[in-house]
Amino acid sequence: MKFTATPEAKSSVKLEVSASAEEVAAAIAAAVRHVAQHTKIAGFRPGKAPRSMVERVAGSARLLDEATEILVEQGYREAVIATDTMPLTSPKVDAAPVVEGEPYSFVAIVAVPPEVKLGDYRNFTFTPSFEEPDEKKVDAVIDDLRDGYAKLEAVTERGAELGDYAIIGFAGYRADNGAVIEGGAAERMPLVLGSERLIPGFEAQLVGAHPGDTRTVEVTFPDDYQEESLRGIAARFEVEVHELRARIPPPLDDDFAKQVANVQDVAGLRAEVLTRLKASAVDRGRHEFADRVVEYAMDNATVEVPEPMIDEEVDGLVDELARSVARQGISFEQYLAATEKSAETLRAELRERGERRARTLLVLSAVAGAEKVEVPEALVDDEVARAKPQAQGQKALERYLASERGRRAIRASLRRSLVVERLVDEWLDAHADAWPAWGPARPATPAGE
Repeated sequence: MKFTATPEAKSSVKLEVSASAEEVAAAIAAAVRHVAQHTKIAGFRPGKAPRSMVERVAGSARLLDEATEILVEQGYREAVIATDTMPLTSPKVDAAPVVEGEPYSFVAIVAVPPEVKLGDYRNFTFTPSFEEPDEKKVDAVIDDLRDGYAKLEAVTERGAELGDYAIIGFAGYRADNGAVIEGGAAERMPLVLGSERLIPGFEAQLVGAHPGDTRTVEVTFPDDYQEESLRGIAARFEVEVHELRARIPPPLDDDFAKQVANVQDVAGLRAEVLTRLKASAVDRGRHEFADRVVEYAMDNATVEVPEPMIDEEVDGLVDELARSVARQGISFEQYLAATEKSAETLRAELRERGERRARTLLVLSAVAGAEKVEVPEALVDDEVARAKPQAQGQKALERYLASERGRRAIRASLRRSLVVERLVDEWLDAHADAWPAWGPARPATPAGE
């Protein structure tokens, strides 16, 4: 095959691919074998039928379409390598069907990395900030641990308090005309008082009630309430408290300390929690500092982000949102309906974020190039191995991880992460006093980085 690459506007390249008549014939033969392998033809084992039979069953148009796909896929792959083109996104291909016995050509428009004019990305004047955890934060973590082991016990000697577990029954009525509120009743609803599960102000009016008590609760539905007909409507609920239980945490003693951590006593537990809080605070401070380093590099760089790259990042943001709502048991279509948005409106709202993500990728890639950061293949192997369990059963994702395209994307992501880590580490090496004295010892920067 023959290839030519011509620069186009907006950081794109036009790849022109030409194949000889002999290469077209080879692609048609490959198409025949592929179709024969995946088509049931009476009297022949899969893949063994002659072309005349395959063509009679599948049709000549299908064979030529298959041959076209084979030539385009092979030609594009070889053209990218031969012309040293680095695609940012999938190409836009203009390809007519092949004609048997004739040479063939097609055109692919490929978005490529634009020129990034780097400014200063090292001489920043800001410094990292590390917030030292105090005893109050230790107390809060231990309180959360105790709450996680708390038991529910019936309340008999006092009224309800926020944080209590209650089972209530209620019926709701409109305040303006006394009409029953449809769906506004329940016989036995479990509820943690103060969780704000119900209408704002509802749960607070149950404070002080004892099991068996009834209360009249007066509230106003919020203006953004999910049922449009009730928005802003004043209502009255007749509520009966059926059961009331309090969460009783275990005592903070040596037995509890041994139960929740590999320590001997409460003092050991407090020391363990403080150590973890310090490590977390340092990690958080370092990440925030790294984010500021990235922002500094971006503020001083100049780059025009190609539209296809923005579109691809917006696609990624939409996919992330769809997966997030799916984990809550909501389909993407239901989410759009609930938010009263179209897919186009949502994409428009996400465009600014998508463009920023794309710009970040381009600038960090340029910084990595300037710093001559290389990624060991062992790191790519580790990342692929880490991703494989999550991809199990998802054929497309499994193929992607096994492909050079997938490895190239992983390699690029690791390269960007490594260059940021290098900038942070080198700054900290030069400013040892910036590391908090109360924090864990800073790991030594690996040699050669």
